[in-house]
Amino acid sequence: MATRSTDRLNPSYVENIVGYPANKRVSNGYRLVILLVLALLVALTIGLLIGRFAISHDPSAEEKLVRALGREADEDVSNKIMNAIDSKSIEDILRILSKKPHIAGRQGDFDLVKYVQTLFRDHGLEVKTTPYDVLLSYPNDQVANSVRILDASGEIVYDSVTNESDISHLEGVVPPFNAYAPARKVEGQLVYVNFGRVEDYDWLRTNGIDVTGHIVLAKLGRIFRGDIVDIAAENGAIGVVTFTDPADYAGGTYGDYRVAPEAWWMPPDGVQRGTIFTGFSDPLTPDYPANNLAYRYPEDKVEPPLPKIPCQPVSYGAAYELLRRMSGGIAPQTWQGGLDLKYRLGPGFTDSSLKLELNVTNKNERAKVENVFGIIRGDIEPDRYVLVGNHRDAWIYGAIDPSSGTAVMLEMARVMGDMVRKGIWRPRRSIVFCSWGAEEYGLIGSAEWVEQYGAALRERAVGYLNIDIALRGNDTLRVGATPLMNNIVYEASKRVRNPNPAEIAAGRLTVYDTWQHVTVGTGQGEPWIGGLGSGSDYAPLLQRAGITAIDCSYIYNYKKYRLSSYPLYHTEYETFDIVKNQYDTNFEFHAALSRFMGEMARNLADSLILPFNLSGYSEGLKVIKTKLDSSTYGTLLKSRLDNYEKLDDVIAGFAADISDFQKRLEKVDKKNPYRVREMNDQILLLEKAFLIPEGLPTRPSKKHILFAENSNDAYAESTFPGLIDLLFKIDSAPDSVDRWEQVKQHFSAILHTIQTAGATLRDVTSFMAEEL
Repeated sequence: MATRSTDRLNPSYVENIVGYPANKRVSNGYRLVILLVLALLVALTIGLLIGRFAISHDPSAEEKLVRALGREADEDVSNKIMNAIDSKSIEDILRILSKKPHIAGRQGDFDLVKYVQTLFRDHGLEVKTTPYDVLLSYPNDQVANSVRILDASGEIVYDSVTNESDISHLEGVVPPFNAYAPARKVEGQLVYVNFGRVEDYDWLRTNGIDVTGHIVLAKLGRIFRGDIVDIAAENGAIGVVTFTDPADYAGGTYGDYRVAPEAWWMPPDGVQRGTIFTGFSDPLTPDYPANNLAYRYPEDKVEPPLPKIPCQPVSYGAAYELLRRMSGGIAPQTWQGGLDLKYRLGPGFTDSSLKLELNVTNKNERAKVENVFGIIRGDIEPDRYVLVGNHRDAWIYGAIDPSSGTAVMLEMARVMGDMVRKGIWRPRRSIVFCSWGAEEYGLIGSAEWVEQYGAALRERAVGYLNIDIALRGNDTLRVGATPLMNNIVYEASKRVRNPNPAEIAAGRLTVYDTWQHVTVGTGQGEPWIGGLGSGSDYAPLLQRAGITAIDCSYIYNYKKYRLSSYPLYHTEYETFDIVKNQYDTNFEFHAALSRFMGEMARNLADSLILPFNLSGYSEGLKVIKTKLDSSTYGTLLKSRLDNYEKLDDVIAGFAADISDFQKRLEKVDKKNPYRVREMNDQILLLEKAFLIPEGLPTRPSKKHILFAENSNDAYAESTFPGLIDLLFKIDSAPDSVDRWEQVKQHFSAILHTIQTAGATLRDVTSFMAEEL
């Protein structure tokens, strides 16, 4: 050992190994360091080579990666999800959700936040929560809102009941009120204004009745209650009283005089609560999230403004007491309702010494609200999100709105989470279950989330499936959607077994079969899919982030029942027992809807190529243009716009771009993940291409140039909404000339937007046009 060690220090030995000449003076320590470094480099090189050839060049590993990237959806997963959906589980979830009142910003809602978080975690989902500090509105605990008839000396002749028959006697039941109605007492004569629409005031004005300085009485059901209040204020009214007429909410018209809780019809003391704020998101922090960084506007500077005049909802029992005392001419036959009397117009009462007092004592206050998210991370494309959501808050128990929908969504999360947790399946793309807070106040939770994370959502969100109210009835499916969703909807409904035994006996085996039978009869054609207004949380996601969306539920036979909504909407009578006893005894309709939604979510999350219906968009645009041509607005536009016919040209060009894209899509190499991602990204961008940065001319917070709610009815959808806003009563408007210039500008924006939307589908290096 000593001799060998000596040899290694011999200069000639070093010269042979390292290459230094023997006569070069190098210290023994330095030579040793060089030797050690060389040995280390040799070992490192050998290790790298072993690692490269042992791991990177393993053919089986590479094949697995390629197969995963090009993997088509496993259809067997669809069956597993549908088979695992359990109606009893949905029933149990709904019982918990609707056990206590849970208005936003109060303890009942905070308790449900914890419940949803726990359910998500128990089934393997990653849980996130986003809190916001927002302006909400509540009844005054000390002084109740009231609608009273007073005599000349101020004595009370009639006082409306301030509460429904409390069927549970639980803490947290809020009395009837309209959120954000200003605290104010007003007195005046009463005028009946039918549904409180613009055309109703036009009729009154034509017939010599002016509501200026008066309180108006309006039926609920045709337009959004907030629009009723705004339109009344614009016409000079000082206050609004609303009621649910039995013709629209009770069954006497149909020969059924039973009411809740023995039936699904509204009882005489039932009162519909709801917000009357016409904006969405926190009123004080428009366009930005209501967190600790936010600037908050004073309440009198809010835009759109908070309601300017007081409003209070009453029952049809209370409305009877008002209407039976009213003076004036008899209202038109189309204005008559279901109460056993002739509806008169007013103003005032037959006893001219009487007057109406409306006293609203609501209080606005900032409160914490929370969104809860359950996330299943995607296997291949985790940065692409399929969103499934519903709000959690309710005015009272909310067994129908929203908890029937939330129960359906949570059952989907349970089933899908368990499949992932057990290693049975993991979706290609991420699925995010969204439990929104404070929707009832104006879509606040979802809108705040979009304001906070819109930049990421516009890039990554694939689509949004909304399930606000699972059961409005139990007759057939009702769907509203953007055109891209149509095929997904039809395919899913064909896969779900019909929950109605009578329909199965009639040979209609699937949800699709009954839906088609009800909407198109025995003829050919697809079932009808409606548009989207702004009645639920899909609105901010579509309007501000360009996320294609769907909203669906089961509904009553709307051909038989000409109802404004399901009768017990936003009342204390919306209980678990009503759902079980009057709507869905075995919860099979809920389960069918959960399967339907689950299949759509799976399809969007798992399909190699996003399964959107691009041609549906071009066909939809052609239909919209045809309807515009045949309308009064179309006639106006033809007479005033030199470039009106250009709309046909850009729609034709858009259709050609879609056709060319679909031809390329059919030929795409599905084994090439780069080409697949490229095509999917182009599909994903299409809906977002219809957003305009400046927003609609009169509603800048609404960015989608093709679809929004009607500006005079937030529940109803409108196509080319910015154009329709400007054209409404344009020739009688004092600013008619300026508005026509706005029409011309916005029409050019429509042409440009459709054209550039088509460009997003062109070959990625051939998207530019070479002509003007």
